[in-house]
Amino acid sequence: MRRLPSLTALRTFECAARHAHFGRAAAELCVTDSAVSHQIRQLEDQLGTPLFAREGRQVSPTPAAQRLLHSLQQAFELIGEACDALRDPASQAQLRVAVTAELAQKWLIRRLADFSARFPQITLHLHEQALEQALPGSDIDLAITYGTGPEDASGYFVRPLPTLEFFPVCSPGLFNQGGFKQPRDLVRQCLLHDDQDGKTWMAWLTSHAGDVQASRQLYFAHAGLALEAAAQGQGVAIGDNLTATEDLASGRLVRPFAASVTALGQYALVCERIRLDKPAVVQFMNWLSDQLGDS
Repeated sequence: MRRLPSLTALRTFECAARHAHFGRAAAELCVTDSAVSHQIRQLEDQLGTPLFAREGRQVSPTPAAQRLLHSLQQAFELIGEACDALRDPASQAQLRVAVTAELAQKWLIRRLADFSARFPQITLHLHEQALEQALPGSDIDLAITYGTGPEDASGYFVRPLPTLEFFPVCSPGLFNQGGFKQPRDLVRQCLLHDDQDGKTWMAWLTSHAGDVQASRQLYFAHAGLALEAAAQGQGVAIGDNLTATEDLASGRLVRPFAASVTALGQYALVCERIRLDKPAVVQFMNWLSDQLGDS
């Protein structure tokens, strides 16, 4: 069995690193300042590395200490949940999931009733995951990210989701007005962007319409807003085979052209490997895979 440092020393370190102050840690733990200092020195000796930079009465965690703090907080949270489950087997499991705004708005939220029906013992907390953020926050159990994947996935479990295909979408009313005989006709439409550099539309136009420039452009913070604007007849947006699925099925959106381009990035499930021991995480991942199979 792996030999671990003293649990008391680890708990003291977590408190001191969180506060970045030995005195406040001592007050929270109801011990003396010297007791905190002793536990920290003992842990540093056992690990063979300094954990705090000391300048007089001020202390700040080293980069190594920040990594240890992050892991300890997750471990203590899992221990606490396991103890709660033993005290009250009927207690609700807490699951914190972060997801990009467009995927939550246009795909995930309408499926959550099914998740709740299948897993009534899980209380789900849904958070927003910034589009450019490759890893989940320290208080998140599982994230659905978008991009090319984290540069350093060590310590993380990453499951890529199906590849995205991008294609134009618009309201039936706009489509019925005519003017969609060939892709180059989009030059007469207002293009609705879900990125600030227009790269998604540029990729599709370059592949299927050549060098054309639309006369009107509108830019939105994320795809959910652009798709909603398209459904209201304000222009033509770029949809994909996840976020546009429901609106296409209901008839709120139509595809004026069948042509698509493959996305450079993709959605992925990302979580710390330590969290794979949490049943609710595995249950959510398996449920999500089932839902994607139905898309």
